[in-house]
Amino acid sequence: KTMLIPLAVLSLGAIFSGMIWYKSFFGDHYSVNKFFGIQEAVSHSHDISDSPSRLSKVVTKDLSNIISSSDVSDDAGRSNDKLAVDVPVGAIYMAPNNHILDEAHHVPKWVKLSPFVAMIIGFLLSYIFYIWRTNIPKKLAQNQRHLYLFLLNKWYFDEIYEILFVRSARFFGRFLWKKGDGQAIDGFINNFSMVFIPLLTKLAGRAQSGYIFTYAFAMVLGIVVLITWMTLGAGG
Repeated sequence: KTMLIPLAVLSLGAIFSGMIWYKSFFGDHYSVNKFFGIQEAVSHSHDISDSPSRLSKVVTKDLSNIISSSDVSDDAGRSNDKLAVDVPVGAIYMAPNNHILDEAHHVPKWVKLSPFVAMIIGFLLSYIFYIWRTNIPKKLAQNQRHLYLFLLNKWYFDEIYEILFVRSARFFGRFLWKKGDGQAIDGFINNFSMVFIPLLTKLAGRAQSGYIFTYAFAMVLGIVVLITWMTLGAGG
């Protein structure tokens, strides 16, 4: 029960903090720009609830930013100067013709209240199902069996993931294990080595007869091969 106290405080904060401090952070276009650190070149649109003094301050501030962050340069001998504005910095970059954040303040009231209404409906349904009338979920699960299983199995995402990725990866791994490692490496290469290496060793053993003329003949063959290789290489 002691842990319910901080959970209750966090719940109340999550529910009502957005309503209490909405105006401070997202109440108008200027507040959004200030909160996210957006520096617009020109203030194109502002909330209609802004006072004239607020608008004049915003425009004055934006124009001062333009003048302070610009430099004058000649353009290929032309007499007129151009105003170069630095790229805005901040958490979000706003193009001059982008008014999406400003337009978000002018949506209908029901759009702004819909998350709160959805939360209230979910809270009431949870209270009814799991505290007041605990037999309702069981009846719904029996009457809507397919929907219940669909939600219980998390939209069958785990099963789909199992079929598409896990089983295919397992099949590919088993194929490499049985065919690649078992038959190709252990079967062909190892068996070939077990046959070829002893045969080569037996032939090498026969060459080591212990007679001097055998070793001399091998040396002569080596010299012939070396001279032939050097001659062909020099001729190419």
